[in-house]
Amino acid sequence: MKLPYVEFDLELALSEFDIWITPSLSEITDSTKFKEELNRIVSTFNLVGNATNNFSSKDACSPESIAATYTEALANKEQNEREQLLQSLGSTLFLVTGKSDNNFKCQFPLFLRDVAQWQVLPIVRGTKNKKITNRPLPRVIKSDDYMSLIAKIDDSHLESKLLEKFISFLLKDEKSINQLWGIGYSYFALKQFRREKDLLSPMVIFKVRGSVTASGGHEPEDALRQFLEIWGLEAGIDYNLNDVVVLNNEENSDDKTRGFDFVLPYLTKNWYKQWQKRLFVQCQFYAGDSGSVSHKNLDQTVSSRSKVLGEIEDARFIEYVDGAGYFSSLNGDLRKLLTMENTHSFFQVRTAPIRLRRELQNIGFITPLEIEHAIARSDGKVDSVRSVLVNEGYKKSEIDRAINNAIEREIILQKNSSLFILESRRNIVRRYFLLDVAAIFGNPVDMTNGGGAGCFLVPGYGPFFGLPLDDLVSIASNQSEELKRDILNSKVLLEDIRMLCNEGIAMAR
Repeated sequence: MKLPYVEFDLELALSEFDIWITPSLSEITDSTKFKEELNRIVSTFNLVGNATNNFSSKDACSPESIAATYTEALANKEQNEREQLLQSLGSTLFLVTGKSDNNFKCQFPLFLRDVAQWQVLPIVRGTKNKKITNRPLPRVIKSDDYMSLIAKIDDSHLESKLLEKFISFLLKDEKSINQLWGIGYSYFALKQFRREKDLLSPMVIFKVRGSVTASGGHEPEDALRQFLEIWGLEAGIDYNLNDVVVLNNEENSDDKTRGFDFVLPYLTKNWYKQWQKRLFVQCQFYAGDSGSVSHKNLDQTVSSRSKVLGEIEDARFIEYVDGAGYFSSLNGDLRKLLTMENTHSFFQVRTAPIRLRRELQNIGFITPLEIEHAIARSDGKVDSVRSVLVNEGYKKSEIDRAINNAIEREIILQKNSSLFILESRRNIVRRYFLLDVAAIFGNPVDMTNGGGAGCFLVPGYGPFFGLPLDDLVSIASNQSEELKRDILNSKVLLEDIRMLCNEGIAMAR
């Protein structure tokens, strides 16, 4: 339904931001990278345990015995599996000794030259008929490359020799050996309580957190794309899947600019003039203090917007901002971002269903969800659906585009002169209908002195805004004959409210 549009009020917006904040989107322990790394290290400790009698003594942790055990384990295995075993060993030794691969690649060649007295390093040529030759000792040796070399060699004696030097370098002092033994001994001691992974998890978290943080930068964008898909928008057409960089005629390759994470509508057919009446969205989510990155993005935001305005006068800049960092140490950056002269509005992960839909409605764009709501508030006849949308202020050309698009993509069903909501989307349509009713008919809720009990709250109009639950039911059921029976079914209604609250896009007090 057409949501009431309100002028941007900074202080009200900041108050709402704090209440509807998403501190973080995931934990490191939930990431694939963490799980893979933990499994690698667990398998390594189990295998090294065979060489050390479950780390029975510090003296058992000798490079020679560990290398011999691994050489035996590598026998008769495919190269890919051999390489995985070796990479896991390397990860584990880097973890327990605290050494970095960056230092290793520079120091290991000197260790081979000065301590092992090597002048050459084997190299394997060919893939089928592997031929081992020697080459001068390189100045840089990456651990992954070294393990890959061992995996290619089909000579157990040479494998063991190469592997022993690798282990000897990482365990070259008593402190490193003590660390390996201490963790290994504790690992096997905890096995009887099935808590051995609890010992390793903190170390793995510390090891992978940088790469997980970097790879997790798209989580907010993925969350928004899920919403856009729910609203019936088409990927690659109504919204982009990659960053969009708008260049003007005076583009300078040295300018520091950011692409726009979303341009809405994107390439939607028959949507006014190319690039006109569009929302340009940049996403900035900080779960912690990333001050230097945040400050840089502020500067780039100014430059990016300037380029767009050079080409598109009526572009609207919407900020997609969230995260605990913006609540705490980066709150000043949030205020600067929202007070920029051309910041039109903002939304958060949890407030997108109201705030971003409202912005799309305000530029006259109709999502399939709005068509479904129009069906729910009419007798379903095509002319009746059109009439509902005309009364909400949409252009007739846009109404025709949206209805035809929804029919072609089979988001709604047409039979003769009537339109129908698909059974597979009925729950989505009804739950968003409840959200919209609360937004349209709601009021600010006073939460002091125990106030707000029994209220259904939605974002977009201040920190606490909504309706008493009994009013929500009566108004929503009166607004739609199509959905009335469902809404008056207490089991269905409670499930809808529970789902909306679980998803974080509404609150019930």
